[in-house]
Amino acid sequence: MARTELRVPCLALVVWATAFGPGPLRAQGTTTSGAPRNVESDAPPGSHLQISLMTIGPGDAIWERFSHNALVIRDDRAQTEVAYNWGIFDFNDSDFISRLARGRMRYSMRGFPTSTWLAVYRRENRDVWLQTVNLTPGERLELQAVVQGLDTEANRYYRYDYFRDNCSTRVRDVLDGVLGGQIRAATGETDTGTTYRWHTARLLQSAPAAYAGIQFVVGNRGDEPISAWDEMFLPLRLKEHLDGIRIVDTEGESAPLLGEAVRVVEAVRDPTPLAAPDFLVPLLLFGAALGAFFAGLGWAAGEGKRWGRWALALLGAAWSTGVGLLGTALLLSWFLTDHIFWALNENAFQSNPISLVLGVLLIREVLNRKGHRIGSSAGRQVGTVAKVVVGLAFAGFFLQLLPGFDQVNGEVLAVLLPAHAGLTWGVLRAWPPAIV
Repeated sequence: MARTELRVPCLALVVWATAFGPGPLRAQGTTTSGAPRNVESDAPPGSHLQISLMTIGPGDAIWERFSHNALVIRDDRAQTEVAYNWGIFDFNDSDFISRLARGRMRYSMRGFPTSTWLAVYRRENRDVWLQTVNLTPGERLELQAVVQGLDTEANRYYRYDYFRDNCSTRVRDVLDGVLGGQIRAATGETDTGTTYRWHTARLLQSAPAAYAGIQFVVGNRGDEPISAWDEMFLPLRLKEHLDGIRIVDTEGESAPLLGEAVRVVEAVRDPTPLAAPDFLVPLLLFGAALGAFFAGLGWAAGEGKRWGRWALALLGAAWSTGVGLLGTALLLSWFLTDHIFWALNENAFQSNPISLVLGVLLIREVLNRKGHRIGSSAGRQVGTVAKVVVGLAFAGFFLQLLPGFDQVNGEVLAVLLPAHAGLTWGVLRAWPPAIV
């Protein structure tokens, strides 16, 4: 299988292992030469195992900006060391696009030799840390049984949720399970002062298209405060929070859950942003400039410039059609998909299907070379629909003053509201409702 055929959301390991690594029967680990090391007969079951948390820093691809992690199980008796990764997906799945659109992404987990992974991350210039997880021998044995039971064709697949059920939360949940819920008890009520939107904006700020897309589609639920437990959807945050957890060790003493972090691969890249950006002012200037541009075309049209009316109709139709299509897709996603973080999105006031109607009416004006006369019924239709569009946009702005309407969408408002206002003024100037 070629490397480009399969992608992993924080690495491209699976293809490498398939093409050049061990066969299916060897994918569970690497066997060193020589006989297995003897284990003391009186040692507790599970003493031959060592569990480690592998944390991988950000990469270059969009999905790699969020970092990655895995659980490593070293078995001294079997002489194997396997890293289990819950972040595998395949672009070439026949239903990949439909699942992505419906919010029903299917991910899977697999175990591969740790050495193979480290070689991949080293080539991809990504940091890798390893930390021993201080579990009792019995807990190590239980964790191995759980993970190996999941690493089967019947159990490896799961419904992916980018915030609540992803590669990092799966690692968190497996550890929490063998610890009897100690991780959740220690972090579930800890306020972080952050939200899912804040973290996403922080990590995507250098990718303008992805940043804008997330800010548009994520609704109110993305602005709810999250706990330390929730925040562990990010692998680097999982590492950070687990570093602060203490458990009861085999001697009955309190001990840290994680051992010292050892950086086994050191990358040379810019540091991960620590805070979300604030693009409100530049986006407001952009929105104001766009609105002024539409208004200027309307003014020229009102002065009898045919080119002004034609340009306003053409560019206004393109803008309104694009905004209307986005709004229609957003509204349909509430009812036809499982993207629950898209629902109840206040951006629907700024981008709604009525803009499509305005786009159609303006296209009609493009095709009508002579233009409708001032005060005509066709001209009044354009103006009326434009006023409805801008009225809804302002309604979305003023609803922010009411309880429950507190979505963090200032950057979307900064662009769309002045643009709608400028287009409406231009339309009313170019096609006045009546002769005064």
